[in-house]
Amino acid sequence: MMILHYRLIIILTILNMGFISAQITEENVRNIAENSSEAEILMEASTVMTEGYLYFSEILVDKLLILKPENPNYNYRKGFLSLQIRKDYNAAIPFLEKAIEKVDPNYDIYSIKETSSSPDAFFHLATCYHLSEDIEKAEKYYNRFKEISNKQSELLPIVEVRLKQCTLAKQLMLEPVSVRLKNIGPAINTKFPEYSPVVSLDGSALYFTSRRNWENDETEGFKDSRIDQYPEDIYVSYNQSDSIWSKPERLEFCQPRRNEATIAISPDERKIYLYEDSTGNGDIYFTDFYHAEFQDIEILPSKGVNTDNWETHCMMSYDKKVFYFVSNRKGGFGGRDIYMLKRIEDTEEWSEPINLGEKINGPDDEDSPFISIDNQTFYYSTNGEKSIGGFDIMTALYQEDGTFSEGSNLGYPFNSTNDDIFYTTTLDGSKGYLTSFRKDGYGEKDIYEIYNDFLGVRDVAVLKGVIKTVDDKPIPEDFAINVKMVCVDCDNDEQKYVYPRMRDGIFMTALKPCKTYKLEYMNVTDQHIMHEDVFTTLCDTNYQEIYRELLLDVDKRIIIIPEDTLILDTIVVTDYPNLEFMHYFQYNKNKLSTKKGKLKDFIKSVEAQLEEGRDQITINIYSSASHVPTKTYKTNEKLTQIRAENMKYDLIAHFENNDSYKGKVNIVIVTTLVQGPAYVKDFKNKNKYFPYQYVGLKTE
Repeated sequence: MMILHYRLIIILTILNMGFISAQITEENVRNIAENSSEAEILMEASTVMTEGYLYFSEILVDKLLILKPENPNYNYRKGFLSLQIRKDYNAAIPFLEKAIEKVDPNYDIYSIKETSSSPDAFFHLATCYHLSEDIEKAEKYYNRFKEISNKQSELLPIVEVRLKQCTLAKQLMLEPVSVRLKNIGPAINTKFPEYSPVVSLDGSALYFTSRRNWENDETEGFKDSRIDQYPEDIYVSYNQSDSIWSKPERLEFCQPRRNEATIAISPDERKIYLYEDSTGNGDIYFTDFYHAEFQDIEILPSKGVNTDNWETHCMMSYDKKVFYFVSNRKGGFGGRDIYMLKRIEDTEEWSEPINLGEKINGPDDEDSPFISIDNQTFYYSTNGEKSIGGFDIMTALYQEDGTFSEGSNLGYPFNSTNDDIFYTTTLDGSKGYLTSFRKDGYGEKDIYEIYNDFLGVRDVAVLKGVIKTVDDKPIPEDFAINVKMVCVDCDNDEQKYVYPRMRDGIFMTALKPCKTYKLEYMNVTDQHIMHEDVFTTLCDTNYQEIYRELLLDVDKRIIIIPEDTLILDTIVVTDYPNLEFMHYFQYNKNKLSTKKGKLKDFIKSVEAQLEEGRDQITINIYSSASHVPTKTYKTNEKLTQIRAENMKYDLIAHFENNDSYKGKVNIVIVTTLVQGPAYVKDFKNKNKYFPYQYVGLKTE
């Protein structure tokens, strides 16, 4: 009997089967499909599958299905391959439903006489229904698999975990959390996999991984022929306005034959951590930005991180005192575990790797650690019993004693029953980005933007500012802000360098409430201090931002403080997370109801903040129309204006007609744009123009 499963594929040496793996090409496979007998096609399909060439096997299985479309054996293979290659559970279901019509415990993968499927078909069908959130059917087929499978099957322990996930899924689906989740759209997501998003702290840049082809087909010869996918590359896209993202740019260190995948970025975006697998097992690398570009990647030299095992992910805490990473090395709790290195006080040395412990790690896999700017709020993903299916995003707290609280599931629909992984957030934690495979996706994996009102950092202050230069000259790479803490109750002064981003001069770092800080703006090369500034953070607020804006004369290396720059002394206290809403219109549509849908949810969130004690709130309106001509409104300028005004007057009517909110909500139209690609008489191309027909709301 041969068990088909992604964790159980056996590498076999098959003699006299037509070709060996080193000689496999797509042309060979298609030639066999066209010119060989059914028995020969079946044998080759089985051989290449057991050697790991799932894409080639699917080509051959497609031909077998043409010959015998009702054959349970061939339907089983097709369903299995659809699930494993593309995770296309919807496509796999009808094939696996046919497969379970005839099941044989003595299933023979190589026999031409075999018309039955393996009992594993029930497991894979249950998996498909689990991924599609049909929990009742998932439980039915998991239990059916338990009844008829070989009791030594390595899938049985997985089934037990999956059944516990189903129980948790039913519970969490009955109590959904309040989130607004949207696919980030076709500017970034394509038919190819896009994943591992890393957002800058202010949300202005998104670094991510994609398996798309290069524009000039340079990567065509480096496809992974096992699954028919291009190598991984790292891209960056910039937020132009109101979640409209620029065309992604591939980073300069990417090579056409090499896999490079995003892991993390530093706050100043001058260092990128990434995953690369040329050593064979997969290791953590980094690249630094200097001389106006990212340099070629280097393997991370930190002792104890990279090993002969599999290291997949990492992140440095914002205070640079803890380095988190993922490894499947021996001695852990299960598959992949999360570890940390702690910086040894007053040195540049690090501790030995420390497993985060059983409150975080379990017998299955944990991955994608992310620590918020408060250095306490911790996110990660697990595919164990705490998940409702696939990987789920969890949260925990890094405590003062150096241990972690128990990890907890962020709930449904924050998490789906599919993989939800690689979660990163902006400054206050109310908006984040994740990788998921959902029904509204463009490809196998897509990137999603998610808003919530129940997460976020607490008891933290954030220094956020911008350095502008005279005559718009580039900021010198050796320019930095020395943030020095001066407080009478500290044994030692704490200090760190904060570098501005090279692309826009913005700098950010976390501070502690109720502390006095001194900022020294300096040339790091010669330690020349150009300007000093002292301030004290507030003590009685959950979250606060301290803003600074300065002008740098690059030639003279001096800081200029404009006399009218009152914002220098402004402390922005944000006890309430800002809220956002986005709606994309169909052609010529311009009005929404405040009494239903996601606009109703947005309004409820505004009302909740007012009821909690927020005195005033401003709702900014951003509207847009595409360049597709409109006869109804004569011009697109008129259409986008109508969209904004309809929204403004509907919101005014809603809040002013309620005595509890009257006079507390200010509605402002910020932009009414006409944008997007030029119209070329292709109005049916909805995906092309759809992202530019919207109305958006943001509170402040």
